[in-house]
Amino acid sequence: MRTLILFLLPFTLFSQKADPTIYEKISSLQLEENNNYNIVEIVEKYEEGAFKKEAKPQIYKKLGTNTLWIHFSVNSSKKNRFKYFTNSNSYLAYGKIYLKRGDEIDSLQQVSNNENFPHKYVFYRDPVWKIPTDSVLKTDVFLKIINKNGRTRLLFHLENENEFLKRVETEYTFFGLYLAFLISMTLVLTFFAVLKKEYVVLFYAFYIVTAIIEFLAGKGLGVQYFWSDSSFLINNFRSLSQTLGTMLLGFFYLKFYKFGKNEKISKAVFRWGIILTIPLLCIYFYKFLYGGLESYFLTVWIILQLIVFTWIINHFYLTYKKQLPFYLVIAFVMPIVAVIFGQMYNPDVTSGLGVFFSGPNTYYLALAIEILLFTRFIFDSVINTQKQYFKLKKVSDELKYNFQNKALEIQHQEQNKLVSNVHDTFGGYLEALKLRLLQKTENTPEKIQEILDAFYKDYRYLLNSLYAPKINSENFVESLVEFCKKLNSLTEQDIKYDFKISNIDLHQEKCVHLYRIISELTTNAIKYSKSSEISILLHQKNNKILILEVIDNGIGLNQNTKTKKGFGLKNVKERVEQMKGILKIDTENNGTKFKIEVPINE
Repeated sequence: MRTLILFLLPFTLFSQKADPTIYEKISSLQLEENNNYNIVEIVEKYEEGAFKKEAKPQIYKKLGTNTLWIHFSVNSSKKNRFKYFTNSNSYLAYGKIYLKRGDEIDSLQQVSNNENFPHKYVFYRDPVWKIPTDSVLKTDVFLKIINKNGRTRLLFHLENENEFLKRVETEYTFFGLYLAFLISMTLVLTFFAVLKKEYVVLFYAFYIVTAIIEFLAGKGLGVQYFWSDSSFLINNFRSLSQTLGTMLLGFFYLKFYKFGKNEKISKAVFRWGIILTIPLLCIYFYKFLYGGLESYFLTVWIILQLIVFTWIINHFYLTYKKQLPFYLVIAFVMPIVAVIFGQMYNPDVTSGLGVFFSGPNTYYLALAIEILLFTRFIFDSVINTQKQYFKLKKVSDELKYNFQNKALEIQHQEQNKLVSNVHDTFGGYLEALKLRLLQKTENTPEKIQEILDAFYKDYRYLLNSLYAPKINSENFVESLVEFCKKLNSLTEQDIKYDFKISNIDLHQEKCVHLYRIISELTTNAIKYSKSSEISILLHQKNNKILILEVIDNGIGLNQNTKTKKGFGLKNVKERVEQMKGILKIDTENNGTKFKIEVPINE
């Protein structure tokens, strides 16, 4: 912000100022449209005293259909052959000067904003007339002004050649600095968009390009240097660039802003604003091909004002919802307020700062501030997003690394468990089979068959305990029932089950955890409890808690069984913790009871 203020301070101090001395000489007369006097009659009116001086002349007058006549006099001078008289109004519809010296009346060039361009006579953006001062007689100057559209800017300068050239040089220097600022911001944003691969930022960069065109048109530089040969561009380029800029801004808002899930209306507001600009641009294309519609730009400005007004409300809403920073709303509103202020403010000609802040100058200053603040927002948003991305990527890599390590650890533990199960289950059978084969007794074949049958039975049981079906909320109870039925067919214990759960939606991961816990606890009970009956109960409490109970009537947990069940119990505890549940173990000599409570919705 400091850089902007320092950059624009000279622009503020040295931009166009009114020349108060010229207004001391000026008198004026307004005539209605039907009073079409010629210059001789106007001179007579002046001599009759019809021209009056204003006590406090202001920069702007609204003429409507009236004709304004301005009079002042220029003394003769041997030092300067000419005086340069300037009306700082690039869009003057009609202006013509008449000179009266003695009884002679001459005329100078007629200028207008769409045909007799000022720069064709004096290469400058505003109307300038060279008034000869080498006559012995005093020169009376009469300026005829007609402007039916809006306010007429009456900012006058009466200067010698050196003063005129110095003022022009100063103006154009700071116009060049302002254009350099806009062009540099365009290049910075374009480079940033390509470098960061945030191509939506290009919409804002192109919007600044339309602001450059609008500045050239608004200051009269476009007609002076670039498009004076195209009547279409002369009459339409300013409003066309504003329409195109509005569309580009809409695309930027729609694609760059991070809307919440409930911000569909806000997105629609920007989207419809964009849609409304499309037919406006199509009509401009029609005008380019076929001409006509001279006052179309007035309709365009009304529609653009409505679009911008809805976008202002939308920005305030998004700020209220904390989707946008507050300074961004200020940045968006400032140029709009500046336009309204410039159209309403009519300063006294003696107020230097008042003259500067009148008209479009305030808008261009606010526009520069808007571009800087939006550029800051773009940089902050993109950089913060990429920082967040790298932070999340780092966390993701860490989780991936931890997951791989955990997977290897679990795989290693499962392999050890499998080896232990195989050794515990089949090792005794193999040893008994070996001894029986070495013995040669009459009942050896029967004993071998008995050992092989037991071997096969335990083999089937082990496979069943290792089997992991695809479980989800829909087939959870069905999978548990199938598991219990298989165990009943393979074991001597009576396995009872009762599953009372309904109208709940369990996450697949929770279903797998519960299935594995039931498998682990049931397997341990079969192998180590020496029970005759095992009960598996599963029911819900108030649709909030799921309660699992695995109960056996065996010998209970003792030091020996704890050692054998160590890995299994650890695995059960880890699964319960992952589900944010509670595990309770009640063991006595007449059996063991595992009770697990798990929240349904966590």
